[in-house]
Amino acid sequence: MKKILLFLILLNQLIIAQNSKINSDFARTTITIKNEFNIPYPNTRILIKGSTKNYTFISDLKGNGIIDLEKGEEFRVSCFVNGEEFKFDEVIYIEKNKNIISANIDLQFDFYKSIFEIKNLNFKTAKYNIEEKYFQELDNLKSLLVNEIEIRIEIAGHTDNNGSELANQLLSENRAKSVKSYLVKNGIEESRIKCVGYGEKQPIANNSTKEGRKKNRRIEIRILK
Repeated sequence: MKKILLFLILLNQLIIAQNSKINSDFARTTITIKNEFNIPYPNTRILIKGSTKNYTFISDLKGNGIIDLEKGEEFRVSCFVNGEEFKFDEVIYIEKNKNIISANIDLQFDFYKSIFEIKNLNFKTAKYNIEEKYFQELDNLKSLLVNEIEIRIEIAGHTDNNGSELANQLLSENRAKSVKSYLVKNGIEESRIKCVGYGEKQPIANNSTKEGRKKNRRIEIRILK
């Protein structure tokens, strides 16, 4: 189980019931998961463990999920991203003797120093091979890694929403691996490069248009901390 390097859990916007007679044992809780650049993590499984009860849910397109948490019990949170489990150290606790009827909790990853897109690298629909006309962009990335030898990167592959979710997940992984393969063949140490496919989960444009789908078929370079 991989432990998250840095965590931030914010309990905020607690709404106190105006009617003092309300004494529910549960609080309607909205949980949001994102990274330090405010990029949400949709379709992410979140597990909340208590001493007597566990909860699990899948985040929506905005990285949100809503559950009814029992008051007066401590809960620990973990989530699963690309097959890895990340644990947050901080405990969620909502006091039982107060008329709290709802809460918002933000879970924030802290993985990256910076994120940038390889602007002039696009893929054809359902393809992951890199056309020769894009080699110059990858050479620019190679030069950055040669000059900054301490940098480690995550190559993040993305797709549009054409096709099945499973097919797009595999396609995004293969796109990231294609970039890694080019860099390794040109002298960059494999140990400095991590490949992650995000499938169709993190669009930056509207998939209902041809131009939007083209923008979503992309590669991002994420400088790791």
